[in-house]
Amino acid sequence: MHKISLPSAAVERGRVMGLHKTIAPATTAVVAIDFQNFFLADGEPMGMVNARDALANANRVHAAVRAAGGLVVLTQHSCGPPGEVPPDQPLAEQALLPGSASYELHADLVVDPSDVRIVKRRSSPLHPEADTELLAILRERGIETLIITGLASNGCCDCLARDAFQHGFNVVFVSDASAAMSDEEHNATLLNLAIYYANVLDTAAVEAALGKGSGA
Repeated sequence: MHKISLPSAAVERGRVMGLHKTIAPATTAVVAIDFQNFFLADGEPMGMVNARDALANANRVHAAVRAAGGLVVLTQHSCGPPGEVPPDQPLAEQALLPGSASYELHADLVVDPSDVRIVKRRSSPLHPEADTELLAILRERGIETLIITGLASNGCCDCLARDAFQHGFNVVFVSDASAAMSDEEHNATLLNLAIYYANVLDTAAVEAALGKGSGA
């Protein structure tokens, strides 16, 4: 598991910025970013040593959101349909193609029939060229709080947090239900998000907030 280091001064600056808002379970969604074999499975070149721990915590967060009446959205990153990507393109673009084992969601990710599954073509599923209907889905459901779990924290998760903030959502970033390739990368992401874009909480705090129906 990542050795998380988030200075209290950064958390306080985020509080001053108004990032620590109430979490209303019925208007909460969690977006689980790219828990795909490419980032999790043994032998994958982008496999992250802390990803399995993050996934276990993410399953807890997702279960808490479901139990509280919120929405769970699971994303998969796609670099295009089979045959679209030339063989001389980067490894990620070869691996993250529908139909490949690397592209599939990891077997340890708990999936419920009520979950919404989307495929995205850009780092953030809220990007206008991501080719998703996520923003419309969230607006239709009256979602106000967007919780983020997933991989990588300093990649697609970070991009989503910033986009969600710009769209006016109350953003919660789960520190131990996301992961990067190193502690340094992960903590750098948490630091900046905590100051400007998101309320950074751990899994236990998110579970408590959802159970109480109030912010942490």
